[in-house]
Amino acid sequence: MMIYKNIISLFILFFVSAFTWAQKPNYDSLAKEKEKIVLLFLDLKETDAIADIGTNSGYSLIPIANEYPNIKFTIEDIDSSSCNIKNITKRIKKLGDKTNIEQFSFVYGTETSTNLPTCKFNKVLMFMVLHEMTFKKEMLEDVKRILQKNGSIFIQENISHKPQKKQRACNYRFLTEEEFKQVMTENKFLLKREQISFDTGHNTYLKLFEYTVAD
Repeated sequence: MMIYKNIISLFILFFVSAFTWAQKPNYDSLAKEKEKIVLLFLDLKETDAIADIGTNSGYSLIPIANEYPNIKFTIEDIDSSSCNIKNITKRIKKLGDKTNIEQFSFVYGTETSTNLPTCKFNKVLMFMVLHEMTFKKEMLEDVKRILQKNGSIFIQENISHKPQKKQRACNYRFLTEEEFKQVMTENKFLLKREQISFDTGHNTYLKLFEYTVAD
């Protein structure tokens, strides 16, 4: 009986291990595919002046920087305990050491201001940030200030199919596409392009938007 149980246990362990191993390439492939969609959408040039708002520990930005080692990125956040040299360096090492910390300059803002220079950037990135902003109007007004004429703001957000409760991870709720676009329109931004980068097939989908300042 004991031998039989041991055989069953070994079989289960083998099955779980094999399943995990088989799933990893699929996960990595999916992540790479999402990164490719983002990179094509951003269409970055070495001459671009780029600010990343709400960088945190660089989860979204480092994969982008890995592909553009000659671009200098200005990164901004309100939380120096998460967005700092130590954490960004850890993220760089985790993703293959394809870039280095000298590629980034740090600026710390507030909930209503980025503290970034006026008319400095032709591209502003905001990845998974807008839904967490308490003062959306003030921050979007500040984005207008830091953008160069005809510059663009690129936003990636988890969009919900219907109004949701707050997320446990961040204590904020995702916006529906109608709510998101209403926020941007009310704050005088004009939609140029949009593209779904990943659809879970359930309650939310990940979507990219490019906006410019409305005349």
